[in-house]
Amino acid sequence: MNEPREPGRPPPHSLARSTFFALQADVVAGVSDLVLAIVVARGLGPANRGVYFLALFAATLIALVGNMGLAAAALVYGASQRLPLAELHGMAIVCGVVVGALGAALLLGLQEVLTDSVLRGVDGTILILVSVSLAPLIYAQVVGALITGMGHVPEISKLRIAVALATPALTIPAVVLGDGEPLWPVAAWLVVTIGFATALARLALRHMARPCRPSRATIGQVVSFAVRGHVGTLAHQGFLRVDVLFISARLGPASVGLYAQASVLAERMSTLGQAMYASSAARLGSDPPRDAALLTAELVRVLLLVMVPVAALLAASSHLVMVVLFGNAFAPAALPFAILLPGTVCLTLWYVVSLYVLATLRRPGATTIIQGTAFIVSVPLYILAIDKWGLNGAALVSSVVYAAVFAAGLSFLLRSPDVRAADLIPRRADVRHMTGLGRQALAALPGR
Repeated sequence: MNEPREPGRPPPHSLARSTFFALQADVVAGVSDLVLAIVVARGLGPANRGVYFLALFAATLIALVGNMGLAAAALVYGASQRLPLAELHGMAIVCGVVVGALGAALLLGLQEVLTDSVLRGVDGTILILVSVSLAPLIYAQVVGALITGMGHVPEISKLRIAVALATPALTIPAVVLGDGEPLWPVAAWLVVTIGFATALARLALRHMARPCRPSRATIGQVVSFAVRGHVGTLAHQGFLRVDVLFISARLGPASVGLYAQASVLAERMSTLGQAMYASSAARLGSDPPRDAALLTAELVRVLLLVMVPVAALLAASSHLVMVVLFGNAFAPAALPFAILLPGTVCLTLWYVVSLYVLATLRRPGATTIIQGTAFIVSVPLYILAIDKWGLNGAALVSSVVYAAVFAAGLSFLLRSPDVRAADLIPRRADVRHMTGLGRQALAALPGR
């Protein structure tokens, strides 16, 4: 048998090359999501589209809450490699199994309460599929973050591309053969989820020693870091998704289907930001504070340069986009989509700035305070806005809260003596630099 590879840093990859690979994956995933959204929307209609969204939303929300902040900790410690990677891998497995079982018990035990309120329209069979998905989802979140932090962005990107291709390949037949019922597309999603977790496990074994029982010292250090940031993660999911829960409870699954279509399409705007987030994680976790601050400022400028014109164009054509892509039944989602776009730009910028606060400054408590405050403020605002203006009110509150969160995170970056407010305004040189990064990335591809 071949011995497992010893833990260690991967060969150095340029930020341009890593971003290019991550962007490739995000573009393929974005196209896949768009194709899937069109087929699901037209095949299921607003009401069953809402049920399908609620099922996947419940699974991802429980997994994010249940990983106890280990995903964020794995990203940071994967970049610094100050703890044994095999022990971190072991923690991911234990967390997935234990929290997956607890989450399944919660969903199935409270089935009647949930399906009469925030999960209206989701039946017992779909809840069973959601319960099965929890353990692989949690494992994939933690191990994926760990491998990303280690700098293996190209390999993670290849896996994500495979998933992006497999998802519509399985889901589209499920929609067609399922005769408009959401059960079969949810089942297809479950198969893809398990396959992705399995592929990540194989990749983890290639780059780390076999998973082992973590020591008390490792558990203590990881849990201490994770819990401080996890409250922020809970708050983040709160202000990010609580609008859907209020819409479900007050307006029903058809309104969820409309709003989900608007929010999911708006979130596709964050494609470039997600690529930069993944590719810069290793740098921001290991570079000196000055270099990390300058890199973060540059990322903000590039994102503004790319995202603002695209958001403006999409907002101006929002009605046409919704009707052409998803049909007349989804025309009411056009205005919420346009309202969400500025907030999506701010949310994407927050992801990059928060990574600087988390990985460079090592201040998970700061992100917790920012996101916790946003959640507390957003709850009454969502209740009032949804009751008064429906879907448009939910979208307006979301955009305002996202902008406030980004502004709060930006204040930490501006405290660096090396970054001024003027350094965040895009320049002509940024256009030339982006072109140069693209050429470097292409030149770094195999065979070039």
